Amino acid sequence: MTVRRWSNVTLAAVLLMGSGLVGSTPAAAADGACDAFEVYTPRHGSSSTLVRLDLPSGQARDVRTFADELNGIGYAASQNLLYGISTKSHVVTINPGGAVVDRGKVFDVGDATAGAISGSTLFLRDGGRLLSLDIDPKSPTYLRIIHVKWLSWFADVDDFDFGSDGLLYGVTSSATVVTIDPLHGTVHTVARPKALPNGTYGAILMAPGRILYAINNRVGSSSRLYRIPLADPQAASEVASFPAADATDAAGCLPPPPVIEPPTSNPPTPTQPPPPAPAPPKLPAPVRKPLPTTPSTTPPPSAQPVTQPSQSPPATTPHKPPPPSRRPVAAPVQPDTPKKRRWALTTLVLVLGGGAAVGATVRNRHR
Repeated sequence: MTVRRWSNVTLAAVLLMGSGLVGSTPAAAADGACDAFEVYTPRHGSSSTLVRLDLPSGQARDVRTFADELNGIGYAASQNLLYGISTKSHVVTINPGGAVVDRGKVFDVGDATAGAISGSTLFLRDGGRLLSLDIDPKSPTYLRIIHVKWLSWFADVDDFDFGSDGLLYGVTSSATVVTIDPLHGTVHTVARPKALPNGTYGAILMAPGRILYAINNRVGSSSRLYRIPLADPQAASEVASFPAADATDAAGCLPPPPVIEPPTSNPPTPTQPPPPAPAPPKLPAPVRKPLPTTPSTTPPPSAQPVTQPSQSPPATTPHKPPPPSRRPVAAPVQPDTPKKRRWALTTLVLVLGGGAAVGATVRNRHR
């Protein structure tokens, strides 16, 4: 019976993907990078089984079977965890790999059936009450009931999901689509689609494009999945069926893991660093090493031109313009010879004049 359910669930998953059921955004649905979880219990009091649906392949695999019956599940995207309530009123968390942690008993919770998460709050329907369970691990009221609202009228919805308008959408046992205001508990009727039979609609999913999907747990000997376009609820239709169950529940799309896996499939990009790193780029370095050795073999032509720019400062010392500057100093020495001649002539004149004066003096004495 379990094997039959796997094949039927796979068929249902394909139909859900084809109609854009699973996905947090239309882009995610178009890409098909999305997972969804369903919990089903064949008989009350028996074990619940968590199934993971892989889309767009439509493959379904058994994630885990629990010792107790589990219901009221919701997916906390910020924590990447499923939160749910067991028959013992214990809160359990489940990671996408199926690891379960029992968080302990929650008081003031009796028989919670419907569950959906918005932000850090798990909304539960417990009879005629709408409970708000704090699931923020950093909050002092973590895993405590922080708000209780009474439904404006007893809407026996066994699951609901959030629409883009912030309202909870579900289907009652009389096959009526309703909305519940999570802040006040106000219930409003949306439509009574003719295609929906009466019964317990235990799993609800809201798809992009405001398409509501509802699973009727038991219609005769089978469970049936219905597609309800909220723009035209009377166009609702059955899209799949599978073995019946006494209890079902569903949690929506889990976008992060599938999106991260394709990048991990890009180890070719890490292999691209080796092409830049291979020896070919390093070969120029060895080529540059021989180049210094070859200039050593021909030092006069190659090395001297390189050194002569550095020797140009010594070339300034051979520039002995100072010696040429000193030559103009030696050039004035040549005019000294005429000076000497003038001095000699002057001396001669003085000597001759002196001699004449002496002779005149002597003659004057003899007179």
